[in-house]
Amino acid sequence: MGRVTELLLSGKGILDALYDGVVVVDDRGTIIYVNEAHVRITGIAQEEAVGRHVTAVVPETSLPAVISTGQAMVGVRTRVGGHEVISNIVPLRDGTRVVGGVSVFRDLSEVTALGRELEKARTQLRHLKGELLLSRGEDRGLVIGRNPAMQDVFRVAHKAALVGSNVLILGESGTGKEVLARFIHTESPRHDKPFLTVNCAAIPETLLESELFGYEEGAFTGARRGGKLGLFELAENGTLFLDEIGDMSLPLQAKLLRVLQGKEIKRLGGTGSRLVDVRIVAATNQDLEALIEQGRFRRDLFYRLNVIPLRLPPLRQRKEDLTLLVATVLAKVRMSTGKPLDGVSPDAMKSLLAYDYPGNIRELENILEQAAVMTEGRVIGRDDLPEGLRGRSPRATVPAPSRIADREREAMLEALQAYPSKAEAAKALGISRATLYRKMARYGMKP
Repeated sequence: MGRVTELLLSGKGILDALYDGVVVVDDRGTIIYVNEAHVRITGIAQEEAVGRHVTAVVPETSLPAVISTGQAMVGVRTRVGGHEVISNIVPLRDGTRVVGGVSVFRDLSEVTALGRELEKARTQLRHLKGELLLSRGEDRGLVIGRNPAMQDVFRVAHKAALVGSNVLILGESGTGKEVLARFIHTESPRHDKPFLTVNCAAIPETLLESELFGYEEGAFTGARRGGKLGLFELAENGTLFLDEIGDMSLPLQAKLLRVLQGKEIKRLGGTGSRLVDVRIVAATNQDLEALIEQGRFRRDLFYRLNVIPLRLPPLRQRKEDLTLLVATVLAKVRMSTGKPLDGVSPDAMKSLLAYDYPGNIRELENILEQAAVMTEGRVIGRDDLPEGLRGRSPRATVPAPSRIADREREAMLEALQAYPSKAEAAKALGISRATLYRKMARYGMKP
């Protein structure tokens, strides 16, 4: 019995249990063993392989070179029985003498499939994280309010969620376009499928194309081995949010239009197309119709995207919602900073009401987070606000007493709707629970 056979018999049980394919040869290159995984991957039966020279079974094998040089080879790609495999090949030694070789390999398509499954798992994790934020109600308060324009947006968004039509969200930066897009997805029949986002202005054109449509192996220099899934494939049966769509280049607009028309995508470097079922929600802070007149945006793509238009008003036009927005943002700030905040003082709220918020809700979030860090108490005061807001007071004339009462009642209603308990609503309003009950009785509001 040869030395390599003795070594083989001592570890045969382990080799048979491996998921990877294994082939063992002696010092002349004759196959003396293949495991069951070898048969599964290559389709070559054990009796067809054992006893033959390895090159007669796998002409491209590097096993003879390893036996000849005594040097291991790692990550060798070879075709075996119509399958592309990746192998690690090492010599077998008896002391210093090479007495054979072992190749351990895996089907490259299985490796690629595992990589794709991992990518899908990461995508699903991001999706679930977004769902968790929504389930806690941290963002929903940003897309509701008493402002008539926001009420209209919310009503149409509810209807849009029930159908699969494309949606175009318009509005200034920071008005909550992604929050609204996520709300539409969460309320739709696709709610348990991925919600993916891409900022068309933040990614160079060449990278954006591969990000959206994916690519095949070897499509370009530096392409990932095995290729890469694009966002259209990763968002299958879900929703893809295309933010800043107005910044997409004309060539890429043409490719997006073909996807919207034919429901098919083609990876970079690929030859075939594949069907996709993805709901598109696009958004921009630009005037797309003006861009069309300038030749910078395709009219036909605009019509494809603008099936259900939604226009978010800027924060300066919905000041009546500020109390609810502050309460919603503070709930998020409490979670992110861990600080026990009860609300903002009346003076601080006056300063917040007097500001115009060119950065909209995003700026409000920044202001309140900064104030939360600065405050040493549980209530944010005027002195805790950024310096530019501290001296501000409403520019409008003092409203009549009836108007003050109306605003106070509206603020109480918003807080009671936003918080699950009267105690939390009172904290958000900066008053005690007893005061809240007293004011509710004054305005005829049932407990």
